[in-house]
Amino acid sequence: MTEGTWLNREHQMAPGTEIFRSNRRFALEAYSASHSQLLLRSIRDDRRPGQGDGTTIDILFKPVDALKVETDFHGLVIHRATTAEEAQIKASLAEDLKSASARVFLLDSRDTTGYVVSAAVGWREGILGPTRRSFFNNAGPWAPHWPTQPLGGVNPGFNEATAEDLINAISSPTTARRDRFRTVHVVMTRMDMRDGPEFTGAGVFLTPQDAEDAREQLAPRFTDCWIETLPVAL
Repeated sequence: MTEGTWLNREHQMAPGTEIFRSNRRFALEAYSASHSQLLLRSIRDDRRPGQGDGTTIDILFKPVDALKVETDFHGLVIHRATTAEEAQIKASLAEDLKSASARVFLLDSRDTTGYVVSAAVGWREGILGPTRRSFFNNAGPWAPHWPTQPLGGVNPGFNEATAEDLINAISSPTTARRDRFRTVHVVMTRMDMRDGPEFTGAGVFLTPQDAEDAREQLAPRFTDCWIETLPVAL
């Protein structure tokens, strides 16, 4: 079960109020230029009893106009800046970053204070499954394929594995988190039958060249034949 909070209205976080506190360790997990999203994460650790009972905490700021934070937090307190603090920080920003809807969140950790200028902040805590990239990026009608990164948006491909990695993962299965992916190419066919169209996945191939070769062989025998590229979690 996942528990969470999303704060995006003024009455939910008055200036100067504390909105989140944890003694766990957090790290800057991801930033996506799409919708200016910033993700902080406290990972589960089953080897340390009492440290979150094996749960993961994801904290998301969105959309982010500006930030000044460390990449590692040993304990974390987030509070909305006071009116004076907010005015001082916004005064140091460029004019196009002084949105009236943006709020300043102060992040305290180890006697240091950073800030994130954002319209909203939220967090979710639960057991993050082995192939789930985060609590804030899920498949759905808008994105029917398995998410290959913690946040939606442009994928730089840094976690894309080689074909050899895929073969090794298949031959030596592991219970480790599936943080990387390898794309495979599925040849799909459609045959129009008397009672309606029949769709079939004819084969899965490691390279687009092999998939295209198979498609050319199959295409004359079917009403339609095409290639779909899908990610495989590693």
